[in-house]
Amino acid sequence: MSKTFKAPEGNFRGHDQQSVWTHRPDPELTEVGPGTDCGEYMRRFWMPVAMTDQVGDLPYRIRILSEDLVLFREPGEGKLGLTHMHCAHRNMSLEFGIIEPGGIRCSYHGWKYGLDGTVLETPCEPPASQVKKKVCLGAYPVIEYKGLAFAYLGPKDTMPPFPVMDTFDEDGDEMLPSLIKSPCNWLQVMENAWDPFHVVYLHTLAVRSQFIDAFAEMPMIEFHESKFGDFYTNVRRVDDIVWLRIHDHMMPSFTQNGAHFPVPDSPRYFGRCGLSRWVVPIDDTHTQVVTWRHFRDGDDPKGLTDKSKVGFGSTDFYGQDPDRPYEMRQRDPGDYDAWVSQGPKNIHARENLSFTDRGVAKVRRMLRNEIRSVAVGNPVKHPTDGYDGILPTYAGDTMLRIPVQDSRDDGAILKEISFAVAGIFKAGDEQPIAERKQFIIDELKKYEGTWA
Repeated sequence: MSKTFKAPEGNFRGHDQQSVWTHRPDPELTEVGPGTDCGEYMRRFWMPVAMTDQVGDLPYRIRILSEDLVLFREPGEGKLGLTHMHCAHRNMSLEFGIIEPGGIRCSYHGWKYGLDGTVLETPCEPPASQVKKKVCLGAYPVIEYKGLAFAYLGPKDTMPPFPVMDTFDEDGDEMLPSLIKSPCNWLQVMENAWDPFHVVYLHTLAVRSQFIDAFAEMPMIEFHESKFGDFYTNVRRVDDIVWLRIHDHMMPSFTQNGAHFPVPDSPRYFGRCGLSRWVVPIDDTHTQVVTWRHFRDGDDPKGLTDKSKVGFGSTDFYGQDPDRPYEMRQRDPGDYDAWVSQGPKNIHARENLSFTDRGVAKVRRMLRNEIRSVAVGNPVKHPTDGYDGILPTYAGDTMLRIPVQDSRDDGAILKEISFAVAGIFKAGDEQPIAERKQFIIDELKKYEGTWA
């Protein structure tokens, strides 16, 4: 070292850590193409593949689970069809196909396919040709529901019932669909919902409050299980209000969370979710997040929501897409920047998980167990197993007026409250779905009264 410069002080160990660059992604959790274990597992679920507003009078090309597909609306009964992109005859892309009543026709030689992929017509073939009986086009069932197209890409004999949640038809609830794409693996996007502690820093303390200031309070997190899915309670104290923010999760990638701009300054009982969200793999390194934004009275007292921003490629809350200058994203990063900057496929071997990563560790463990179970031939677990009604969920914001108890540790009180409220929610599952919400509200009020 030259006498002109003094060597920087510190315990620099970059050279000792070079091994991090040799680690590789975990294929079991990240590879989703045909024939992969994770891909075969995810194909056993209904998932939203597009917004129906995207489907016009021309075939709409999409990619889901590394399969190139064409989505179209036939003009007869207006039903949606979803087929493999390439014609089964000579592989011309059906994105250039001709949509007709009952199906789609390849513009190369005129082969026409029904919505289920059956070959209906082969006009260039001789009348005696039997090719229609020997060939079919890959196709998948589609359900159109509230602005979204849901598809099932798994084996036909394992198709589950379409799951309808109680939050999909709430009185006074306006639901707007959105779809946003990210250039990274699905898992790092989905795990974001299982990482409640990032809200404290990324969304509140890092630069500014992107949602509400109360998110800066470090929460107490408790995880709960039910027969319909997992959820966790996210508990904070704001003066004499105990604010419980509840998040839902149903395998493999459905989550729901509370309102985006709540004000925890007065009691609220069983407020419902602000976002229903599916994380859908496009392929191993691209993902689409498909949501319903829920708008209802009381969720946004300060008027911070904007319905006009919710749609294809955007939503009304901060940091979910790349539509900002790079320097602005550096100065004030959001969720998109967090999960995309982990790389096209996050390499778990480089991570050092800690106590606050319990949710991330839990969901990885759950996924791995389910993927391995399906790989050896076991049936997939669905929330609809043995239940044919509307599925109860838990997500939303509950705010109870429970003052600090001078004689008791407040941390212990918050933990007690989180389990008590979770118990009330699960007790509601035993009620008829039409009576469940009022039952939970009544029980929450009773419980709040025990602290008066």
